[in-house]
Amino acid sequence: MANQLLANVIIKGKMTALTGIHVGGSKEKLQIGGVDSPVLRDPNTNFPYIPGSSLKGKMRMLLEFALGKVSNNGKPFESKDKDEEITRIFGTSEKELKTGPTRLIVRDAYPDKKTQDMWKNLDSELQYTEFKPENTIDRLTSEANPRFLERVVKDSTFDVEFVYSIYDLNENEPGKIDKENLGRIIEALRLLEHSGIGGNISRGYGQIKFKLSDPIVVTKENYQNGSGNYLIAAQPVDESNLKSLDKIKLPELNEVK
Repeated sequence: MANQLLANVIIKGKMTALTGIHVGGSKEKLQIGGVDSPVLRDPNTNFPYIPGSSLKGKMRMLLEFALGKVSNNGKPFESKDKDEEITRIFGTSEKELKTGPTRLIVRDAYPDKKTQDMWKNLDSELQYTEFKPENTIDRLTSEANPRFLERVVKDSTFDVEFVYSIYDLNENEPGKIDKENLGRIIEALRLLEHSGIGGNISRGYGQIKFKLSDPIVVTKENYQNGSGNYLIAAQPVDESNLKSLDKIKLPELNEVK
């Protein structure tokens, strides 16, 4: 039997900044006067956004530490085991390893409409963001070296979406390992809430909070028919159904074959 997709699990919701966030962009392109380190912005709207690569990379790093996968040599974690959960979920550079496609897709996180309106009315010298002055003190001369960082402001909310795929790779129990690994995604998001996103986290930046809908399982049959959970997953998030991570209910995957 050929390798095949069994289902995608769609996890959608909101990510709110509890403190200012700094995910750095290009100063040369933005040319914002007085800012030493600008944030990343969407070139079409000029709104700040959080790239999926930043979220996914931080999720992987935190989960690697939590699972005791980080070695003392400082090299990125890799495994020769095709059943190893980190490499199955997040991908691997080991080309000969038959793990199939990366299971986790993390979409770029863009500000929702409420946040866009809030940004347009900010009392700030910058467009949609804030200045955050920082000082570096020379311990020998006591000379201050001030700089100004740009931050996404507290209470900004972004739409987030995670797609987790379940595959049958000719295993004795189709999709068994992928089904068991689904809970690691929520675990990584919990770790991320108690760490942060972007730069200068140890100095108070980047604290976030997730509120998500219960995951939606879209089977290969749903994709073939264009019905059922495929249509439900395509709908905008119903904010009245959003839950904190401790209340998220993982779906039953026993019937996914």
